[in-house]
Amino acid sequence: MLVIYMPFRLDKIFTTVTANPTRAGNYTEIEPCDALKPYIRCFWGSRYNKKDISDIENKKTLVIPDICMDIMVTGNSDLNSIGSHFCGINNFSYFVDENDSFCFGIRFYAWSAVLFADECMNGVLNAFLDADAYFFGFARELNEKLLNAETIYERKAIAEDFLLHRLNTKHENSDIMNSLYFIINKNGNAGVVELSDYCVISKRQLERRFAEYTGVSPKQMINLIRYQLLWQECLKDNFNALDAVEKFGYYDQSHLIKEFKKYHGMSISDALGNVSHFYNTKPRF
Repeated sequence: MLVIYMPFRLDKIFTTVTANPTRAGNYTEIEPCDALKPYIRCFWGSRYNKKDISDIENKKTLVIPDICMDIMVTGNSDLNSIGSHFCGINNFSYFVDENDSFCFGIRFYAWSAVLFADECMNGVLNAFLDADAYFFGFARELNEKLLNAETIYERKAIAEDFLLHRLNTKHENSDIMNSLYFIINKNGNAGVVELSDYCVISKRQLERRFAEYTGVSPKQMINLIRYQLLWQECLKDNFNALDAVEKFGYYDQSHLIKEFKKYHGMSISDALGNVSHFYNTKPRF
């Protein structure tokens, strides 16, 4: 099949959600400006600096595979300390402590981090590295500005200016965009050979493209997208496991349950229990 690539907005047909999509408290997510919406999922972090409020306790937050990459900036204004790191796509869940006076993040879609970076994405799977390793000069240009900003909205404005000056859409790759479009429209129910046939390139070439532009293999990307779509399906009031087996191409219900737990770190019932108090409903599985 000959595929002719035309520019399109993957963000219009696919988004990602966290373990607690409606999470409140001191955490918030902010949409980017229109020019960055095709590339930036959101800006996220502390709504207030902890020194400004007294009723925020340290707690653990579950991080699940959301098929995004993040620049994460954390700091303590009292100690005048700050650090900025780049986090690649992760393929497992883990808990993090919220114990900094502020946290600010830039969340890239899987296909877009490379458009702002100075290096390709080889080796970023589950990586936690200095931001400067992939975004040269980030710490020098932004760390102090972000530390001195008083609100997340000020930090967003600072980050947007940085990103708009770095965006290079010429780095966008048609094989990656076509592949992701195909995977998403198949609900993650796709094979690597089927994908390479669709893009009219060899399996080996496709694997090199994915490693360079996303840091994961085509097979890993297929499984992660299917997991994310399944998680979003689980959050719906009318979720039905048997329907989901057919929709996402699992062998059977046992396969679905096993794959979900592999990525989420817990059963569907426990995962829904973590968010059920926000939805005012009971787990449905």
